Amino acid sequence: MAKSKFSIEDAFTELNEIISELSGDEISLSDSMNLYKKGIKLLDKCAQTLDKTEKEIIILQEGQNESVNKRPASGENPEN
Repeated sequence: MAKSKFSIEDAFTELNEIISELSGDEISLSDSMNLYKKGIKLLDKCAQTLDKTEKEIIILQEGQNESVNKRPASGENPEN
């Protein structure tokens, strides 16, 4: 069975469902712990995804800043 690709949006939806279940009156301690553990794992995966995305954005911004700095100012001759 192939693993499905992680989606942060789906994880947030699942976390909201977990919160709703944990807020219920009729949940056992065992079920609460299992949901809590599942929620912690989802939060960790979300944090990793956000960290990776932030690093990618920083790299892209640095690359764009370098290309902007290498461009000649308007009116300047790039061969000077």
